[in-house]
Amino acid sequence: MSLRFRVLGSGSGGNATVVEGGGARVLLDAGLGPRQLADRLADAGVDPASLDAVFLSHEHGDHARGAAAFSAKWGVPLAGTRGTFEGAGFARAKLPGFEPIAPGETRAIRRLSVRAVAVPHDAACPVAFVLAAGTSSLAHATDLGHLSRGLVAELRACDALLVESNYDPAMLRDGPYPWSLKERILGPFGHLSNGDVGRLLEKGLSGACRLVVLAHLSAKNNHPELALQAAEEALGRGERRDVRLALAAPEGTGWIAVRAAGAAAGRHEGQLRLF
Repeated sequence: MSLRFRVLGSGSGGNATVVEGGGARVLLDAGLGPRQLADRLADAGVDPASLDAVFLSHEHGDHARGAAAFSAKWGVPLAGTRGTFEGAGFARAKLPGFEPIAPGETRAIRRLSVRAVAVPHDAACPVAFVLAAGTSSLAHATDLGHLSRGLVAELRACDALLVESNYDPAMLRDGPYPWSLKERILGPFGHLSNGDVGRLLEKGLSGACRLVVLAHLSAKNNHPELALQAAEEALGRGERRDVRLALAAPEGTGWIAVRAAGAAAGRHEGQLRLF
Protein backbone atom coordinates (compact mmCIF):
# COMPACT_ATOMS: atom_id res chain seq x y z
CA MET A 1 0.00 0.00 0.00
CA SER A 2 1.70 3.21 -1.17
CA LEU A 3 1.95 6.51 0.67
CA ARG A 4 3.11 9.72 -0.97
CA PHE A 5 2.95 13.45 -0.36
CA ARG A 6 3.56 16.74 -2.08
CA VAL A 7 4.22 20.08 -0.41
CA LEU A 8 2.12 22.79 -2.09
CA GLY A 9 3.52 25.70 -0.09
CA SER A 10 6.03 26.13 2.70
CA GLY A 11 6.97 29.11 4.86
CA SER A 12 5.41 32.33 6.07
CA GLY A 13 3.70 32.83 2.69
CA GLY A 14 1.50 29.79 3.28
CA ASN A 15 1.73 26.10 4.15
CA ALA A 16 -0.13 23.15 2.67
CA THR A 17 0.73 19.50 1.95
CA VAL A 18 -1.36 16.94 0.09
CA VAL A 19 -1.02 13.29 1.15
CA GLU A 20 -2.29 10.20 -0.65
CA GLY A 21 -2.42 6.67 0.71
CA GLY A 22 -4.72 3.82 1.60
CA GLY A 23 -7.29 4.90 -0.98
CA ALA A 24 -7.64 8.34 0.65
CA ARG A 25 -6.42 11.83 -0.10
CA VAL A 26 -6.10 14.61 2.50
CA LEU A 27 -4.69 18.11 2.76
CA LEU A 28 -2.59 19.10 5.76
CA ASP A 29 -3.07 22.82 6.38
CA ALA A 30 -4.54 25.39 4.01
CA GLY A 31 -2.42 28.49 4.41
CA LEU A 32 -2.76 29.60 0.79
CA GLY A 33 -5.77 31.35 -0.73
CA PRO A 34 -8.51 29.00 -1.99
CA ARG A 35 -7.80 29.75 -5.67
CA GLN A 36 -4.06 29.25 -5.22
CA LEU A 37 -4.67 26.01 -3.36
CA ALA A 38 -6.91 24.76 -6.15
CA ASP A 39 -4.37 25.76 -8.80
CA ARG A 40 -1.49 24.01 -7.04
CA LEU A 41 -3.60 20.91 -6.50
CA ALA A 42 -4.45 20.93 -10.21
CA ASP A 43 -0.74 21.22 -11.05
CA ALA A 44 -0.24 18.12 -8.92
CA GLY A 45 -2.96 16.28 -10.83
CA VAL A 46 -5.41 16.45 -7.94
CA ASP A 47 -9.06 17.49 -8.26
CA PRO A 48 -9.78 19.66 -5.19
CA ALA A 49 -13.20 18.06 -4.84
CA SER A 50 -11.56 14.64 -4.53
CA LEU A 51 -10.02 15.47 -1.15
CA ASP A 52 -11.52 13.56 1.76
CA ALA A 53 -10.63 16.19 4.38
CA VAL A 54 -8.43 19.15 5.26
CA PHE A 55 -6.58 18.65 8.56
CA LEU A 56 -5.42 21.86 10.22
CA SER A 57 -2.44 21.96 12.57
CA HIS A 58 -3.49 25.29 14.13
CA GLU A 59 -5.30 28.54 13.40
CA HIS A 60 -2.46 30.88 12.36
CA GLY A 61 -3.01 32.46 8.96
CA ASP A 62 -0.08 30.84 7.18
CA HIS A 63 -1.67 27.46 8.00
CA ALA A 64 -5.40 28.16 7.92
CA ARG A 65 -5.89 31.29 5.81
CA GLY A 66 -7.72 29.60 2.95
CA ALA A 67 -9.35 26.76 4.89
CA ALA A 68 -12.94 28.00 5.30
CA ALA A 69 -13.33 29.39 1.77
CA PHE A 70 -11.69 26.31 0.21
CA SER A 71 -13.86 23.98 2.26
CA ALA A 72 -17.04 25.83 1.31
CA LYS A 73 -16.21 26.01 -2.40
CA TRP A 74 -15.19 22.39 -2.87
CA GLY A 75 -17.32 20.69 -0.22
CA VAL A 76 -14.36 19.30 1.66
CA PRO A 77 -14.81 18.95 5.44
CA LEU A 78 -12.24 20.38 7.85
CA ALA A 79 -10.67 18.58 10.79
CA GLY A 80 -8.68 19.99 13.69
CA THR A 81 -8.74 20.56 17.42
CA ARG A 82 -11.53 22.49 19.08
CA GLY A 83 -8.97 25.15 19.92
CA THR A 84 -8.19 25.56 16.23
CA PHE A 85 -11.90 25.72 15.40
CA GLU A 86 -12.47 28.50 17.91
CA GLY A 87 -9.21 30.34 17.25
CA ALA A 88 -9.85 30.44 13.51
CA GLY A 89 -13.39 31.74 13.97
CA PHE A 90 -14.94 28.84 12.07
CA ALA A 91 -18.15 29.08 14.10
CA ARG A 92 -19.07 32.00 11.84
CA ALA A 93 -18.21 30.18 8.61
CA LYS A 94 -20.54 28.05 6.50
CA LEU A 95 -18.63 24.79 6.38
CA PRO A 96 -19.68 21.46 4.87
CA GLY A 97 -18.40 19.88 8.07
CA PHE A 98 -15.86 20.11 10.86
CA GLU A 99 -14.51 16.99 12.58
CA PRO A 100 -12.91 17.66 15.98
CA ILE A 101 -9.74 15.70 16.66
CA ALA A 102 -7.97 15.95 20.00
CA PRO A 103 -4.25 15.40 20.58
CA GLY A 104 -3.63 11.68 20.87
CA GLU A 105 -6.65 10.74 18.75
CA THR A 106 -6.54 8.98 15.38
CA ARG A 107 -8.97 9.27 12.49
CA ALA A 108 -9.24 6.60 9.80
CA ILE A 109 -10.23 7.45 6.23
CA ARG A 110 -10.53 4.16 4.44
CA ARG A 111 -7.03 2.62 4.94
CA LEU A 112 -5.28 5.89 5.81
CA SER A 113 -4.91 6.80 9.47
CA VAL A 114 -4.23 10.34 10.69
CA ARG A 115 -3.06 10.81 14.27
CA ALA A 116 -2.92 14.22 15.99
CA VAL A 117 0.07 14.86 18.23
CA ALA A 118 0.30 17.83 20.61
CA VAL A 119 3.10 20.32 19.91
CA PRO A 120 4.39 23.35 21.86
CA HIS A 121 3.46 26.49 19.92
CA ASP A 122 1.72 29.77 20.74
CA ALA A 123 -1.63 28.75 19.32
CA ALA A 124 -4.84 27.26 20.72
CA CYS A 125 -4.16 23.50 20.96
CA PRO A 126 -1.79 23.07 17.98
CA VAL A 127 -0.88 19.61 16.68
CA ALA A 128 1.43 17.74 14.35
CA PHE A 129 0.20 14.77 12.34
CA VAL A 130 1.38 11.19 11.90
CA LEU A 131 -0.13 9.49 8.86
CA ALA A 132 0.09 5.81 8.02
CA ALA A 133 -1.04 3.54 5.20
CA GLY A 134 -0.07 -0.10 5.31
CA THR A 135 3.49 -0.30 6.60
CA SER A 136 4.49 3.24 5.55
CA SER A 137 4.25 6.27 7.83
CA LEU A 138 4.86 10.02 7.62
CA ALA A 139 5.26 12.56 10.42
CA HIS A 140 4.35 16.16 9.55
CA ALA A 141 5.44 18.72 12.17
CA THR A 142 5.66 22.47 11.57
CA ASP A 143 5.47 25.40 14.01
CA LEU A 144 6.82 24.06 17.28
CA GLY A 145 9.04 25.76 19.81
CA HIS A 146 10.93 22.78 21.20
CA LEU A 147 11.19 19.02 20.96
CA SER A 148 9.94 17.26 24.08
CA ARG A 149 10.77 13.62 24.76
CA GLY A 150 7.18 12.58 24.10
CA LEU A 151 7.01 14.43 20.80
CA VAL A 152 10.30 12.94 19.63
CA ALA A 153 8.96 9.49 20.48
CA GLU A 154 5.96 10.13 18.22
CA LEU A 155 8.07 11.42 15.33
CA ARG A 156 11.12 9.22 15.43
CA ALA A 157 9.59 5.90 14.39
CA CYS A 158 8.09 7.13 11.11
CA ASP A 159 9.55 6.20 7.72
CA ALA A 160 9.54 9.87 6.64
CA LEU A 161 9.62 13.12 8.57
CA LEU A 162 8.66 16.61 7.40
CA VAL A 163 9.83 19.06 10.04
CA GLU A 164 10.29 22.80 10.24
CA SER A 165 13.83 24.18 10.21
CA ASN A 166 12.73 27.75 10.65
CA TYR A 167 15.70 29.93 11.46
CA ASP A 168 19.43 30.36 11.82
CA PRO A 169 20.09 31.96 15.23
CA ALA A 170 22.71 34.40 13.95
CA MET A 171 20.50 35.57 11.09
CA LEU A 172 17.56 35.99 13.46
CA ARG A 173 19.67 37.91 15.98
CA ASP A 174 21.05 40.29 13.34
CA GLY A 175 17.88 40.47 11.27
CA PRO A 176 15.18 43.16 10.92
CA TYR A 177 12.54 41.76 13.27
CA PRO A 178 11.68 43.72 16.45
CA TRP A 179 13.09 42.15 19.59
CA SER A 180 9.63 41.14 20.84
CA LEU A 181 9.14 38.98 17.73
CA LYS A 182 12.64 37.56 18.03
CA GLU A 183 11.88 36.54 21.60
CA ARG A 184 8.68 34.82 20.47
CA ILE A 185 10.49 32.84 17.78
CA LEU A 186 13.31 31.88 20.14
CA GLY A 187 10.95 30.91 22.96
CA PRO A 188 9.73 27.44 23.92
CA PHE A 189 6.47 28.03 22.06
CA GLY A 190 8.00 29.60 18.95
CA HIS A 191 9.88 27.79 16.20
CA LEU A 192 12.71 25.29 15.70
CA SER A 193 16.16 26.46 14.64
CA ASN A 194 18.49 24.62 12.27
CA GLY A 195 20.42 23.48 15.34
CA ASP A 196 17.29 22.13 17.04
CA VAL A 197 16.54 20.03 13.99
CA GLY A 198 20.16 18.93 13.82
CA ARG A 199 19.98 17.51 17.34
CA LEU A 200 16.83 15.62 16.38
CA LEU A 201 18.46 14.16 13.29
CA GLU A 202 21.65 13.23 15.11
CA LYS A 203 20.10 11.52 18.11
CA GLY A 204 16.34 11.30 17.70
CA LEU A 205 15.75 9.23 14.56
CA SER A 206 15.06 5.52 14.63
CA GLY A 207 16.40 3.17 12.01
CA ALA A 208 12.98 3.22 10.34
CA CYS A 209 13.30 6.85 9.20
CA ARG A 210 14.89 7.07 5.76
CA LEU A 211 13.63 10.46 4.52
CA VAL A 212 13.68 13.93 6.10
CA VAL A 213 12.14 17.01 4.47
CA LEU A 214 13.10 20.41 5.92
CA ALA A 215 10.19 22.84 5.71
CA HIS A 216 8.87 26.22 6.86
CA LEU A 217 12.20 28.04 6.40
CA SER A 218 12.07 31.73 7.25
CA ALA A 219 12.70 33.93 4.21
CA LYS A 220 14.46 36.55 6.37
CA ASN A 221 16.08 34.50 9.13
CA ASN A 222 17.37 31.45 7.29
CA HIS A 223 18.93 30.29 4.05
CA PRO A 224 18.41 26.92 2.33
CA GLU A 225 22.13 26.14 2.29
CA LEU A 226 22.43 26.82 6.02
CA ALA A 227 19.51 24.54 6.84
CA LEU A 228 20.82 21.78 4.60
CA GLN A 229 24.34 22.07 5.94
CA ALA A 230 23.19 21.80 9.54
CA ALA A 231 21.05 18.76 8.72
CA GLU A 232 23.78 17.07 6.65
CA GLU A 233 26.33 17.54 9.41
CA ALA A 234 23.92 16.17 12.02
CA LEU A 235 23.15 13.08 9.96
CA GLY A 236 26.88 12.60 9.48
CA ARG A 237 27.53 12.78 13.22
CA GLY A 238 24.78 10.25 13.75
CA GLU A 239 26.21 8.01 11.00
CA ARG A 240 22.87 8.10 9.19
CA ARG A 241 24.05 8.04 5.60
CA ASP A 242 20.97 5.97 4.74
CA VAL A 243 18.66 8.99 5.25
CA ARG A 244 17.64 11.02 2.20
CA LEU A 245 17.46 14.74 2.81
CA ALA A 246 15.12 17.13 0.99
CA LEU A 247 14.13 20.76 1.32
CA ALA A 248 10.71 22.24 0.61
CA ALA A 249 10.83 25.50 -1.31
CA PRO A 250 8.19 28.20 -0.68
CA GLU A 251 6.32 27.03 -3.79
CA GLY A 252 6.49 23.41 -2.66
CA THR A 253 7.94 20.18 -4.04
CA GLY A 254 7.11 17.45 -6.49
CA TRP A 255 5.54 14.19 -5.32
CA ILE A 256 7.64 12.30 -2.77
CA ALA A 257 7.09 8.59 -2.13
CA VAL A 258 7.35 7.21 1.40
CA ARG A 259 9.06 3.85 1.58
CA ALA A 260 8.77 1.62 4.60
CA ALA A 261 12.01 0.59 6.30
CA GLY A 262 13.60 -2.26 4.41
CA ALA A 263 12.09 -1.26 1.04
CA ALA A 264 14.51 -0.88 -1.82
CA ALA A 265 15.73 2.68 -2.14
CA GLY A 266 16.70 2.30 -5.77
CA ARG A 267 18.33 5.15 -7.61
CA HIS A 268 17.05 7.75 -5.10
CA GLU A 269 19.45 6.67 -2.35
CA GLY A 270 21.40 9.64 -0.98
CA GLN A 271 20.52 13.29 -0.81
CA LEU A 272 17.44 14.56 -2.62
CA ARG A 273 17.41 18.32 -3.19
CA LEU A 274 14.03 19.81 -4.04
CA PHE A 275 14.63 23.54 -4.47
